[in-house]
Amino acid sequence: MAWMMIDENIAYMSPSSVYRILVDCGLNRRWQKPLGESKKTGFDQPKAIHEHWHMDISYINFKGSFVYLISVLYVASRAVLAWSISTRMESLDTQLVLWDACDKWLGGDKSVAVRLITDNGSQFLTKEFKQILKEFSIHNVRTSVNHPQSNGKLERFHGTIKTELIREIPMYSLEQIREEVGKWIEEYNSLRLHSAIGYVTPMDVFYGRKEKILAERKEKLLEAKLKRKEYSVKANIRLVA
Repeated sequence: MAWMMIDENIAYMSPSSVYRILVDCGLNRRWQKPLGESKKTGFDQPKAIHEHWHMDISYINFKGSFVYLISVLYVASRAVLAWSISTRMESLDTQLVLWDACDKWLGGDKSVAVRLITDNGSQFLTKEFKQILKEFSIHNVRTSVNHPQSNGKLERFHGTIKTELIREIPMYSLEQIREEVGKWIEEYNSLRLHSAIGYVTPMDVFYGRKEKILAERKEKLLEAKLKRKEYSVKANIRLVA
């Protein structure tokens, strides 16, 4: 919230100040962790462009049956590179999504060393899927059996979109699901600030805008601090006078 207000030039307060106000007003319960819960450290995050991609399939309940959300996530920026809503969970569907991600973000550049992390689902083991990996020089890393945490960032993304969208809005047709998911992912990529990447958007990281944004925020906070100090000094002078 603090960074959004700074970016939009609404108010210039540090996150700690905003947090104290939320606590005083009893508005921070959504972000409170249960007592005793500590932050997990995880593993070292990828630094190089396109170093890690994650790909997975998630079930969506729809009219007593299932449709399937297939996504490719770029880990370093948390950007969703490609996605699809399918009525089947077959290899052809995963091939189309992977090809879309590769064609859109890699093009003909085969010098990028992409590591694609998937589970051991049969959709990722077919000859045709492996051919796409070979075509774009992608190294496929499969997660350990019964260890979905290895694909945890994409699992969490799927959980978030289900919680905030799929389970909140009545869905009456496949076309509506695709339209709503498309709008949500566009907002997620381009507008939503992500805590794990410094409270910027995934596309800010992807296009290298992060450091400039952080520097601008720092400058705005410093300028606001100096103005408050100047105002305080003038107020004290008036009181003395």
